[in-house]
Parts: sequence; C-alpha cells; structure tokens
Amino acid sequence: MEYIELGPVPAGEPCAQVGTDNYLARSMRECEVFRRMLERVLPIPEGLPVKYVVRSHPHDFGTYREVSVRYSGDDAAACNFAFQVESSVPDVWDPVAQQELADLQRRQVELQAVSATAATVEPADRAQSDCMPQRVPADVRHDVLRSPVTN
Repeated sequence: MEYIELGPVPAGEPCAQVGTDNYLARSMRECEVFRRMLERVLPIPEGLPVKYVVRSHPHDFGTYREVSVRYSGDDAAACNFAFQVESSVPDVWDPVAQQELADLQRRQVELQAVSATAATVEPADRAQSDCMPQRVPADVRHDVLRSPVTN
C-alpha cells in the first residue's frame, strides 16, 4: 500500500500544534472530521482499493497526526484517483465539517465543566462517613443464605 499525506486539516485552516495542551484529543478530532469531509466531497469510487486514513508520525516534540489517502500502487485507477485527491483537497472546511467541529468543541467544554464540578462537589454521604455502617449484620444481609427459624 502507498500513502499520500493530505494534512491534518484543510490547508487554509488552523490546526492543533504538536506539544500544545490537549493536542492529542484536538488533533484526533480534527483529523477525523477532515477524513469524513474528504469522504463526502471526494468520494472513493466503489471497488477502488483506496481509503482515507488517519496516520501518526513521530516528531521531535511528540507524535503528530495527518489524514492520508491510502491506495494500491499496483492499481492504475487507484493511483490516478489518489493523485487527483491530492490536487483537489479543499482549502477550507465545508459547512458540515464546520458544524461537526462546533458540536464536538461544545461537547468537550460541557464534559470539562461536568468534570470540574464533580471534582469540587463532595457527596453528602462521603462527607459524613460516620453515618455509614461499618458492617452489616449477617441476619439482614441478602447475600447470606439463612435457614428458616423453627421453634
């Protein structure tokens, strides 16, 4: 299989930078949205041994990601299509990708807010540990097999 690197995002758009905070999550999100956008705007003809993939590469400051078009070098139609893709990659996000990125960013902010809130709020039962029973008597536990009382 052969690969042509297409970039982490459309060339005219800003992207996550290796070594910055939250790079891993942000770059994966951007690459996945870019990959799906390419599948929409430059669809792969059925039966062609070609696929859009996200690949990781080592770098001095860490690992970076890019979207690539993977194709069979033995298939002339696949080669032609891959090189057509390389020369036709859009420079900007399409409206669907813009909405998807906005939704994913909003979800990330919500998750961070929930995590921050959960870390600062202590449940009442944990705050008053002396109210928690230390041991449940065997005669009230449901996991202990009890024989019926006979008199």
